[in-house]
Amino acid sequence: MHRFKILYCLIIAGLFLSCGQRTSGKEFNFERLIGKWIFKTENALQFEEWQQISPDLYKGRGYVIEGGDTTFFESLEIAKVDGVWNYSAKVASANNDQAIPFALGKQSGDKLEFRNATHDFPKKIGYEFISENELQAYIEGPRDGQTIRILFDFSRCE
Repeated sequence: MHRFKILYCLIIAGLFLSCGQRTSGKEFNFERLIGKWIFKTENALQFEEWQQISPDLYKGRGYVIEGGDTTFFESLEIAKVDGVWNYSAKVASANNDQAIPFALGKQSGDKLEFRNATHDFPKKIGYEFISENELQAYIEGPRDGQTIRILFDFSRCE
């Protein structure tokens, strides 16, 4: 009976731990994000730029240029705090000028997803490398009573 309780506790602990950061055995290499990325639409150019500050800190910025004007700007950060990777985005004149945090939910060698269940939109932010020079990003969350995912197909700038 005592062995059964120990086994039961180990199973419960394993399930509890698997609800946090999930990996497929391979961690995402954040250094692959370093550089400048562009996503072209019919009316605009969207950019993301990342630089490594330290092994546990990456800073970035995202912006949109329409008709020669910058129409959107956000400061981005990916930082490892207490062993947990976190993503934050700060949009000027939004959210009382506070950064919105997202915790790493799952990752693999080519994909990662950050989550914030309490944020209105998005609740998820993800990145997936298609190749070394192609990166698909997305934001996902509820809008008009349904879950939507907006894709951004970035190419590395040369």
